[in-house]
Amino acid sequence: MTSSLRSRIRNSTLLLLALVVAFGAYALPRLSSLGGAIRETLYRNYISIEVGQHQHAALHDLQLAERDGKAHEKLPAARDSFQHWMDIELNDITEVGEQQLANEINSRGHKLFDDVANAGPGARHDQEFNELNSRIDDLIAMNKAAMFRADSRATQLGTHLTYELAAGFAILLLAAAALSIWMGWTLSRPLTELAERLRGISQRKSHVRLGPQPLAELEEVAREFNQMAERLEHYDRMNVERIVYEKSKTEAIIESLEDGVVLIDSDGIVAHVNEVASLIIGIEPADALGSRFDDLSSNHPHYIRVRDAIRTLNKTEAEVQRIEVQLHIRGRDHSYVLKAVPLRQEGRALGTLLILQDVTYIRDQDRARTNLVATLSHELRTPLTSLALLAELLRREEESLTPKQREILRAVLEETSRMKQLSDNLLNLARGQIPLIAVQRVPLDLAKIVEDVTQRFSIQAQEKKVRLESKIDQLPEMQGDPVKLSWVVSNLIGNALRYTPEGGTIAVAAHPSGEHFANLEVSDTGPGISPDIRDHVFERFAQYGSNGYAPGSAGLGLAIVKDIVEAHGGRIFVESNNGHGSRFIVQLPAGAEA
Repeated sequence: MTSSLRSRIRNSTLLLLALVVAFGAYALPRLSSLGGAIRETLYRNYISIEVGQHQHAALHDLQLAERDGKAHEKLPAARDSFQHWMDIELNDITEVGEQQLANEINSRGHKLFDDVANAGPGARHDQEFNELNSRIDDLIAMNKAAMFRADSRATQLGTHLTYELAAGFAILLLAAAALSIWMGWTLSRPLTELAERLRGISQRKSHVRLGPQPLAELEEVAREFNQMAERLEHYDRMNVERIVYEKSKTEAIIESLEDGVVLIDSDGIVAHVNEVASLIIGIEPADALGSRFDDLSSNHPHYIRVRDAIRTLNKTEAEVQRIEVQLHIRGRDHSYVLKAVPLRQEGRALGTLLILQDVTYIRDQDRARTNLVATLSHELRTPLTSLALLAELLRREEESLTPKQREILRAVLEETSRMKQLSDNLLNLARGQIPLIAVQRVPLDLAKIVEDVTQRFSIQAQEKKVRLESKIDQLPEMQGDPVKLSWVVSNLIGNALRYTPEGGTIAVAAHPSGEHFANLEVSDTGPGISPDIRDHVFERFAQYGSNGYAPGSAGLGLAIVKDIVEAHGGRIFVESNNGHGSRFIVQLPAGAEA
C-alpha cells in the first residue's frame, strides 16, 4: 500500500518532537539546578553582607552616643539591633571560617556592650569599637569574595552548558535538514514528472498521462490529471465552434454601443472597429482591420485628428487617458471625448480600447448656461445703474432724512454697489476673462464686517419673522479683501434666510480658532441638506430645493463663496442633516499671511 504524504510528515514531525523532548529533558534540569544553586548562594551571601551593614550602623550609633555622653540611653536599642542581626548571621553560615568569625564577632559584641553598660560617665571604648568593626568588615569581605567566586563558577557552568545546548541544537538542525532533504526529494521527483506532462499539454501533445506515484496524495493527483487530460482533449475538439460563437457575440455587443469603439491589440493592429467609430473617423472597417491604427492608408481629416490625439495621449502617464476633439459630422460640429483604456490581464498588456464618446449635448448645455449667465448679468446692469443713481440722488438729500431712513439708504447704496460688482464679475466669468477670483490684501476687521452685514439683514429677517442672532468675539488681525469677504457673509446669511421657515432662527458667530485662524459660522433651523446633495453644493450651477423650498437663483453663489475663501487661503465646509438645519463654517488664516 502506498504511504501518504500526511503520514510521512507526521512521522517526521514526531521524530523531531521526540528529539526535542529528549534534549529538553536533559537540558532543563541542568538549567534549573544551576540557576537555583547560584540564586541560593548569592542570596545567603547577600544576607550576610546586609547583617554586617546593619551591625556597623548599630555600633556607629552607640559610639556617637558615647561621645555625646548618652551611651546608656542608646545602649538597649543598639544591643537589640546588633543581636537581632547576629542571630540571622549565625543561621546563615555559607563559607569556610565564617562560623568562627561570626562567633568571635558575637563574643566581642557582648563584651563591648557589657563594658559600655558598666562604664562611668565620660568613658570611651573607641579601640574596642574599631576592632569589632574590623571583624565585621572581614565578614562582609568574606561574603563578597564568595559572591564573586559564585559568579565565576556560574560563568564556567553557563559556558559549559552553552556548548552542550549548541551541540544539541546542531544535532536537531542536522536531523531536520536530513528529513527536509528526504521529503523534498520524495516530492520533487513526481512533481517534475507532472510539470513535464503539463508542458506536453500546453504544447498540444496528445495522450499525455501520468504513471503510478510513490505517495497516496500524488496518486490522487495523477488520477485527476489523467481525467483532466482526457477532458481537455475532448474540449479541444469542441472549442473551435465555441470560440467563433463568443467572438460573434462580442462583436454584436460592441456594434450595439452608441459610442465609437476601436479595439487595438498589443502590437497596435486594429482587431475590431464598430459602425459608429467607422462613421466618426471616416474609415471603412474592412480597410482598418488587420492594419496598424497609426498607419492606415487614409487621409480623412477625422482619422488624422483622432490619430494625432492618440499620439498626444501616449505621451502622458495616466491610467485612463482621455482628450476631447471637435469633428464636423452630419452638417454640424460634434464634441467627442477620446479615451484610451489599456487592457491588461494579470499584469500582461492585451491591447488598447479606444472609445469615442459623444458629449455634444453636454457641451451645448454648458454653452447655453454660460450664455444665460452672461445675458442675466448684462440685463442686470441697467436696473442696477438706475438704482445706484436714484440712491445717490437720495444721498444728496441725506440731511432731510430721519436716522432710520439714513441707515436704510446706506444699506441700499452698499448692496447696490455690491450687486453691480457681482454682476460685472459674473459677466467677465461668462466671457472667460477671470478664471480665478482676485482679492486685495489690506488690513481689515473681520468682526466689524460680519457685524455690519448681519445688521443689513435684520429688516429682511423681521419681515420674514425669523430671529437673527449674532455672537461676534474679538478676532485676530488679518489681511484680505473686505468687499469680497462681505459677499461671503452676505451670501451665507441670504441662503439661510431663503431656507429658514417662519419662526426659525439664524445664528451668526465669529470667533478665533487657535492662534492663527478665525472661524465664521452661519447656522439655521431650516430643512437641512440631504447627504446626496451636500457634496455638490459648492459646485458651479448647482441648484437644489428641499421640502418645498425653491432653489437659489443661478447656482453660482456658494461656488463664488468657495472661490473667495480659497483665494484668501481658507476653507469652507458644511455640516447638515436632512430635516435638522445646516451650519456653514468658514475658516480663514489670520496674520500677515492671510
